[in-house]
Amino acid sequence: MKDYLLWEDKPAEKFCDAHYLGNGRLGMSVMGGAPLEEVYINDDTRWSGSEEFYLNPQHYDKFEEARRLSLEGKVKEANNIINNDMEGRWFEAYLPLASLHLTVGQANNRRNMPLKMVIEPQKDDISDYRRQLQLGTAVETVSWVRDNIRYTREYFVSFPDNKAFIYCTAEREEGGAEGEKLLDFAFGLDSSLHYVNGTQDGEAYLTGIAPDHAEPNYTAVTPRFIYKAPEESDAIRFACCARVVSCDGKVFSDGARVYVNHAGYALIAVQAKTNYAGFRKERDRDAGKLLEQIRQDLDSLEAAYGSTVGAAAKSISYASIKNRHISDYQSLYNRLDLDLGRELSGNLPTTQRLAYCAEGVDDPSLAALLLQYSRYLTIAGSRPGTQALNLQGIWNDTPAPPWSSNYTNNINVEMNYWPCEALGLPECHLPMMDLLTELSESGKQTAEGYYHSRGWVTHHNADLWRSTEPSCEDASWSWWPFGGAWMCQHIWTHYEFTRDEAFLQKMYPVLREAAVFMLDFLVENKEGYLVTAPSLSPENKFITDGEDTVIELIDEVSRESRCSPNHPRISAVTIGSTMDMSILRELFSNVAQAADILKLEDDPVPAQAQEAMKKFPPLRTGRFGQLLEWYEDYEECTPGMSHTSHMYPVYPGELITETRTPELFEAARRSLERRLLHARKQGGWPGSWKICLMARFKNPLECGHLLKSTGEGLGAGMMTNVNQQIDAIFGLGAGIAEMLLQSHQGFIELLPAVPVDWADGHFRGMRARGGFEVSASWDRGKLRTGEIKALIGGPCCVKAKGLAGVSGPGVNVRAQDGMVSFTAEKGVSYALGFDAEEIAGREYYI
Repeated sequence: MKDYLLWEDKPAEKFCDAHYLGNGRLGMSVMGGAPLEEVYINDDTRWSGSEEFYLNPQHYDKFEEARRLSLEGKVKEANNIINNDMEGRWFEAYLPLASLHLTVGQANNRRNMPLKMVIEPQKDDISDYRRQLQLGTAVETVSWVRDNIRYTREYFVSFPDNKAFIYCTAEREEGGAEGEKLLDFAFGLDSSLHYVNGTQDGEAYLTGIAPDHAEPNYTAVTPRFIYKAPEESDAIRFACCARVVSCDGKVFSDGARVYVNHAGYALIAVQAKTNYAGFRKERDRDAGKLLEQIRQDLDSLEAAYGSTVGAAAKSISYASIKNRHISDYQSLYNRLDLDLGRELSGNLPTTQRLAYCAEGVDDPSLAALLLQYSRYLTIAGSRPGTQALNLQGIWNDTPAPPWSSNYTNNINVEMNYWPCEALGLPECHLPMMDLLTELSESGKQTAEGYYHSRGWVTHHNADLWRSTEPSCEDASWSWWPFGGAWMCQHIWTHYEFTRDEAFLQKMYPVLREAAVFMLDFLVENKEGYLVTAPSLSPENKFITDGEDTVIELIDEVSRESRCSPNHPRISAVTIGSTMDMSILRELFSNVAQAADILKLEDDPVPAQAQEAMKKFPPLRTGRFGQLLEWYEDYEECTPGMSHTSHMYPVYPGELITETRTPELFEAARRSLERRLLHARKQGGWPGSWKICLMARFKNPLECGHLLKSTGEGLGAGMMTNVNQQIDAIFGLGAGIAEMLLQSHQGFIELLPAVPVDWADGHFRGMRARGGFEVSASWDRGKLRTGEIKALIGGPCCVKAKGLAGVSGPGVNVRAQDGMVSFTAEKGVSYALGFDAEEIAGREYYI
């Protein structure tokens, strides 16, 4: 199996350049400083605020007024009502828990000149620096040389032990005496929020309380943080410990720091907890109890692996702890292997590889690294029983993170989970389902209070407290009651890949009640169609006066103010947007199919949904032959808009496909091309989404171009270097997967959008809808071998260039026009054969 790594030749200066480790609950962000290290510690339940519901008392009446106006075509007037009168509230923020500060070379608390020289090294004092994250083991290593001593730290976060570990060593490079003990360092804990800290007996500890409210970073409202008196506050309590659990040197504390002196090695275990007890469960307000629980847990670790530090200490087996972590991690990571050929830039630091690729160096192996890193982060940030990945996954360094690092439901939280199924990590998708289940409970109150409706709803944002009300300010993002309906697509996607009927049975009420709300939400327009009204295409806007064009308004409407809610000629509100109606088509269809599979003949909702779909308006094309984004052919005020919401039915949806709807497929392609034509260089999650779309459009050239430009906007840890978001790397993983394998059209298609430079390669363990595991190899641009393993069993159809046939136990079928169909038996593997015609290295005489 090919191993991949991220590596750099200098410490991280910005958080997006850190390397991120985690076990789904506990996150650790390693900056790799030498000699001063700061490691950010996160817990996935460390949020501001507490359970709360805000009811805007005028929302329903204003909603009815905005609905009437939008149906009458008075879209700007409807937009103004939403902006001014239909707000909800800002939700809470995902917050950092603690920072572990470690200073190599500090032996005590004497503030003398030798210490100054230790902590303020000169330019050439440190050499041979390297930090690397090995994706095959999920272990980070930081190493450098100073004064002829090699200092090394290894970091990982263990799922089996539910702790983070840091293993520190020091060895003389040459000429030292055997058994020499050269390691001196100090460490302690602090936090960016209210806390009490200290040290004792080789342990640094910290307890604290989160704010009762944190204002988003994008509002000027102050104060930024609100703290109630502790006895009146239901805010999250937290605790953290970092303890030396094994060391062959002297360990002592002075109340501020823990010191390790004259050691060959030291193993630090880090544990953190909050008092979050679960959705709507009562919490104990005593942070001291959390600290005691952590200490008991660390005591148990020491009892299991050996005694603690001291002269008679028996060394804890670091190897056994590390091996437990690696074995658990590889049980997920090793399911899939990908090799796209030689590494043209593999000897360069990762950030340089990304930069060189953006400048024109095409390196297929970098795409393979990006795909495997998206899988790594999925495993590190999303395990069964943990919280779903937010805008920064589970990693955060600031109490005022971009967009509050919460759940943004109009693309970002969905994109976080796009790679799970195709890349062989279905159980890592389950935290998303837990989020959905809890939102469906809290969303009932919002449906009743805000819309006088049945079912459940959630809007643009969500947080740990499963807040579902609208957010604030501009209609284009704040008021969008389709967040839950979109997320429900993940229920069906998980079922399509796994065919898990028990899962579908469990999630059916969530799916059903989302459809119930939308049935109530639909209204008949003057043409007799059932539409959504008011309606948005998230975060995009149009010019309301058809006689005006962008060019005519360019001096009046600056690029920045095109998102202004107050410009008289710009609106975000219409009726029946393409995204709204596409989400509903899939939601209603999925409910009907699920009820049929589960034999729920007495449930009236599926039939109601199917009847409603008969009255949906058709999807339409506009003046450029493009798929319309809105109900009418409005002029976009930002034609190069980053969102591609009307492309939802192409990807991640399955409504518009090459085989089933070829004319709409062409219209959608034109829409995307026009968006790219007007856009600047792509980056972040918008670029990732466009790669997924171009893969569906079978355009490998544009996929390759977009891969380059999107990668350029990533830091060393693959978080975006603007707005510190993690969604882009997950979208990249999903897009590369779509380039290699697609299964959304009722058949499995191999290499549908592979760039010409990916001439040689192989993959093993990719997943396809219907419960199939797929492997393939190719060279010189031609498929050579393929294998389909039936994880469930049933009908299977495969398409590929040069496909000759399929063979296996009881199966020997010749392909017709590059396609073959057969019935697969559970647990059985079937070999794909390909013709011998070569497409490379040929000679032609003219």
